[in-house]
Amino acid sequence: MKKMSVLAVIAAMSMGLSACGGSTGATATTAAAAAAAAAETKGEAAASGDTVTIDQDYTWNVAMNVSESTLNYKFYDAFKKEIEEKSGGKITMNLFPNGQLGGDAEQLQSLMDGTVQFSTTITSGMTSTIPQYGVFDLPNAFKDLDQMRTVEDNTDLLNALNEASAVKGIHLMGMADAGFRELTSNKEIHAVSDLSGLKIRVIDNPYHQLYWTSLGAATTTMDFNEVYSSLQQKVIDAEENPYMNICANKFYEVQPYIVETNHLAHMMVFTMNKALYDSLPDNVKSLVDSCAADALQATRDAADDAIAEYKKTITDAGSQIITLDDAVLTEMQEKAQPVYDKVRADLGDELVDTFLAATK
Repeated sequence: MKKMSVLAVIAAMSMGLSACGGSTGATATTAAAAAAAAAETKGEAAASGDTVTIDQDYTWNVAMNVSESTLNYKFYDAFKKEIEEKSGGKITMNLFPNGQLGGDAEQLQSLMDGTVQFSTTITSGMTSTIPQYGVFDLPNAFKDLDQMRTVEDNTDLLNALNEASAVKGIHLMGMADAGFRELTSNKEIHAVSDLSGLKIRVIDNPYHQLYWTSLGAATTTMDFNEVYSSLQQKVIDAEENPYMNICANKFYEVQPYIVETNHLAHMMVFTMNKALYDSLPDNVKSLVDSCAADALQATRDAADDAIAEYKKTITDAGSQIITLDDAVLTEMQEKAQPVYDKVRADLGDELVDTFLAATK
């Protein structure tokens, strides 16, 4: 079945979008913020593990441009299992991974117009439509995963992002990470000076490009499916990705060094159609929030376990993982000041200050 004909079928299946209105001005509540209050609402049964009484049937569809092995998929798989069980079968979730419903741009458009009800990408995949997600492109902002996850759940930041998302008809359910993005290289990197002249492939994102050039590297963009062969043929010296992608694409086979630059969070975004969320009865909203919060935690736990396995795979293959000194990481952040200046100019002081306050 072709992608567009699948979308037509999905539109016919979508029982939950009978309401197409809904205010975009109010601050929406994300799963991370709402789960704590779920037990005080009509969704109390969801928090306790009991079935929620729901008056009507819902069929919801999830568009993903990633495979079943990814953490993005694992989130929605966990969400699906819990919400179908706790709704007593009144809610049905259909998962469509591997780009069955189109690429990232097509899926995001389908989410906004309600053709599909749920989707997922990473923050950098949102910035062309909702620039405010570019705040996560501030480099070396986190010292460790604990700090990163505190920011992921920061109510002020989530509300700011949800307000920006609401304008586009999107409700932000929450965010989870696959750890940090790291550098892989064909030479050892222990100091910022070692990056001078390093030819690195980066995604087509002006903040990412500015970051690496500020550190003295030479950046280039290319299709992701060309990266392995370009590393193998030494057309490029390096690339950057989370451990998840480094292992899935076996970059360690052609890169003897993985350098823990921890320069950016690989932040996954889980979204649903705002008109649908606004139209739900309070007990169903609470059920969505509670199940999303549980799925977020499960995804983070899975990320930690997976990263440990990825590191073992890399070292077992003979590649070396290099941990940089704190002083080097601090220097990298200091040299990245042009990125901070550009993000402020593009997104405004208020959002950047909210983000930085959350890191503290």
